[in-house]
Amino acid sequence: MIARKPALLVALCASLAPTIAAAGGFYLTDRGVRPLGRGGAFIAGADDQHSVWYNPAGLISAGNGLLLDASLVNFNNTFTRSALPDRTMAPVTFDATQGQGAALPIPTLIATHNLGLRNFMFAAGAYAPYAAITSYADTPTAAQRYSLVTLDGSLLVVAGLWAAWRPHPMIHLGAGVSALTGSFAARHALSACPATITCAPEDPQWDSMAAINVGPIFAPTANIGVQFMPHRMIALGASYQLPYDVDAPAKLGVRLPSASFYEGAQVSGDTARVQFRLAPIARFGVEFRPLPSTRVEIAGVWEGWSVHQRIDILPDNIALTNVRGVGTYQVGPLAENRQFQDTWSVRLGAEHLTALGGGIGLQARVGMSYETSATANAYTNALTLDTDKFVGSVGASLHYGRFRFDAVFAYMFASSVVVDPRTAALYPVEPFRSNGLAPRIAVNGGTYDFSVNVVGLGARYQF
Repeated sequence: MIARKPALLVALCASLAPTIAAAGGFYLTDRGVRPLGRGGAFIAGADDQHSVWYNPAGLISAGNGLLLDASLVNFNNTFTRSALPDRTMAPVTFDATQGQGAALPIPTLIATHNLGLRNFMFAAGAYAPYAAITSYADTPTAAQRYSLVTLDGSLLVVAGLWAAWRPHPMIHLGAGVSALTGSFAARHALSACPATITCAPEDPQWDSMAAINVGPIFAPTANIGVQFMPHRMIALGASYQLPYDVDAPAKLGVRLPSASFYEGAQVSGDTARVQFRLAPIARFGVEFRPLPSTRVEIAGVWEGWSVHQRIDILPDNIALTNVRGVGTYQVGPLAENRQFQDTWSVRLGAEHLTALGGGIGLQARVGMSYETSATANAYTNALTLDTDKFVGSVGASLHYGRFRFDAVFAYMFASSVVVDPRTAALYPVEPFRSNGLAPRIAVNGGTYDFSVNVVGLGARYQF
């Protein structure tokens, strides 16, 4: 018997999480050109269309208008793998491999209007995650191939409707419904050496290339928020977003190994369902306004990534056929262990508006944030790369009449992540292994050196 529990789909499902859970949450950094310039401290002081993400209560101050911005997330990673083929020997170091994110602008488009109702404001729009669509070396011996080759072809967008109400001059309330939509694509290798044959570990001729396309995705959620202004110099704000529950169809493709053992074998069927949960988010902030044109906010954010413990895959009549010594094997329900952990962050941001005359104003801002990692060291890999991190940002806005033009630059400061090969806990998926005593070599040991910076431009027009 070749496999007690074939895992062709486990290798694929592991590719679902990087853009969704990298860097402590749904985004590599905080989103939005103006809020990112404040270090993500935009909860108590949220007052434009970006409030739909940070605190929908802030929409009451947005006015009738349209906001459009876009940011370029520059992600680079160098992975120098270190493996332990034998615990009695010294670790073996592989050649470094480079990973880069696609150079694609990430947009936001939100419109607000009060619809003629006093003390109300409504919003509709869409935004994309600040995430990296990463690709690595696509060679038969690439050190990271069992974790990830590419995420090219992925497209995720959040679209929604929101409303805010001012029941009292000191109190703003807001709520909204939205949905994660789009599709997700990923490709990487799995090791398919059967336990009945002696194979050299990670021999490329026993590798199988696996590809998955999940979609259409439609995962609804909702968020609520409140702002309280007890004094003209102080504002408090809090918001909460429910988790995303993803349950989407998937198309699967598997290229079997080139080894002669697989001659004549085939994979029949290519459909399944993929299910997992993404984190709820709670935010709280306090903004101080020592001068009418100066604002300083400190905020804290909790993201409940401990809900993301596994990814379930439910195959729809997928089978391995003409397998030597087996014939046909039906692939049953599978699960990928993720073991994510909750994250905490603190943000500090400030901005100051200077009137230049002639209806022109220049608003400068600066921000910083510190966030803990969503992944434990032993589970860090080229696919889900995270660590405790510090982000610094600077930004500015030019106000002219009904227009506001925004710009931001942010940089993530993070030390190298070193995963000791003795404690590394991720292994190549081996769909046909049945011998529990067969040697396994962890694939995520080594050193990860990565950098993230964001540049963004945007504009807002008031009707």
